[in-house]
Amino acid sequence: MPKYAEFQAFREQNLITEADGDMLHREARALALRRIEESARTEDDFREVIQWWDRLDANRERKERSHEIGRSDVPLEWGADRLSLSGGTSYEMVLQKLLLMGEFLDAIFDRPETLHELVTDADLSGILKNLKPHQKNMLYCLFLHDYTALEYADSIGQTDRNVRGVRETTLKKLRRLYGVVLADRKENHLPMTLDERYFLENGVRKKGKSGKPKAGNT
Repeated sequence: MPKYAEFQAFREQNLITEADGDMLHREARALALRRIEESARTEDDFREVIQWWDRLDANRERKERSHEIGRSDVPLEWGADRLSLSGGTSYEMVLQKLLLMGEFLDAIFDRPETLHELVTDADLSGILKNLKPHQKNMLYCLFLHDYTALEYADSIGQTDRNVRGVRETTLKKLRRLYGVVLADRKENHLPMTLDERYFLENGVRKKGKSGKPKAGNT
């Protein structure tokens, strides 16, 4: 029904008269509907009441649809199974799940130059931000997207030996700078996680080490 067409119909049926004076459209519609409902006596009268409500509901739904943001009929989870066939959790799978949940920040910053935006620690973020572009790209590919040193070397036209050298140099720099940050936190009695305390006191945790004494050890 075109906008205000119902108002003209109400006037034609004398449901709204000049005696009612000037009023807002919604007020006139409410008054007319109340008069239709109150005057209904026969089965046909009640059918007319239902028809009016159906028309107004259809008009309301049309206006609501015009403000809705639509998307295609393709399900949001389409293709998610393919990501789970690898047998293990991957960075791509994590991004996919975040997108399905409506969290887009990780996907937006999923680039080497914005690597620092993917960590929550402000100090570590600053350290990553100040790395050279080739170091950011290397960390992004090796540690986020699980490239091997050989795969990454092939992608940039270098030897895997060179890549391993750059990786070790970059990791040493990160550990040294972050160690300074943690030492400052300890000196100023700022809170640290157990992993941060372990790193500050013992360095990088080796695989299989939990940092806890084994049962039976004294």
